[in-house]
Amino acid sequence: MHKLLQRQLRQAQQTSSDGTLDLDTLLSLVGTAYDEIDRERRFTAHAHKVLRDEYAALTERQLKVEAEKSEAERARATAEAELFQQERLSLLGRLTASVAHELRNPLSTIRNTVHAIGEAAAMKGLDIVRQMSRVHRTIDRCDGIIGDLLDYASARDTVPSPIQLDTWIEEVIKGQKVPKGITVECRPGAPRAVVSIDPDRLRSALVKVFENALEVLVETPALAEQRVTVSTAIGDRFEIAITDTGPGIPPDILPRVFEPLFSTRSFGTGLGLATAKQIVENHNGDIVIARGPEGGTRVVIRLPIGTTKSAAAA
Repeated sequence: MHKLLQRQLRQAQQTSSDGTLDLDTLLSLVGTAYDEIDRERRFTAHAHKVLRDEYAALTERQLKVEAEKSEAERARATAEAELFQQERLSLLGRLTASVAHELRNPLSTIRNTVHAIGEAAAMKGLDIVRQMSRVHRTIDRCDGIIGDLLDYASARDTVPSPIQLDTWIEEVIKGQKVPKGITVECRPGAPRAVVSIDPDRLRSALVKVFENALEVLVETPALAEQRVTVSTAIGDRFEIAITDTGPGIPPDILPRVFEPLFSTRSFGTGLGLATAKQIVENHNGDIVIARGPEGGTRVVIRLPIGTTKSAAAA
């Protein structure tokens, strides 16, 4: 400030006739100097603000670029993992189909042989009904496992046709064998709903979910109530809900229930729910599983009001 004021004083003295300055002139010069300094201060503050804003914007753009780069890396890693999983499951599917077909033929031979042994034993008066029943149950279980493997490995196209939803579901449920002590209740909620589905494929998905609910109840016989409820509803989508009164699924296991080959049971393949999910998705639908409103487990199959898609396009 003092340099600016000195410069203005010299200029004023040079313009004065006698080289002296009165008080008013001096105060005016000081005021002018302060005004100039205030302008410089405001300019400097504005420049600093612009620089800070530019730096903040640059930092934000850099963080955004880094975040986008990280997201792209995660997406790439996820895509690679999914591709690896698809290739793995494709190989597993081909291997499974081959092994299942090779096992089903000798299993049929064993079934027929056991039946012949049972008839021969009965003709000779031997009581081996209990033992034969156990063998037949074991054969049926093995056959069911082979069926699960073939269902999951199958990638055939869906063949949709218009089906009256409630009537079809009741027929499917009535055709299932229900263990003693378990109550099955159907609650149709879409009496006039007609949905375009592949009845054979979707029946397989519905039966797998229904049987899974029955197996849970069989494994927990001490429950006060053993009931499976199958209900339907219609809104922007068709909904089929299967609810059981079992103990429910632990939260740490719930995210994995649709994983292929994952199972908490000592028997089975862990492909039942995975196959059901695959079939439902081939119908452009989805399937969700959560805790029921009164406990237990609730599985909801949601189907769009539209057409299905082929397995090849899925």
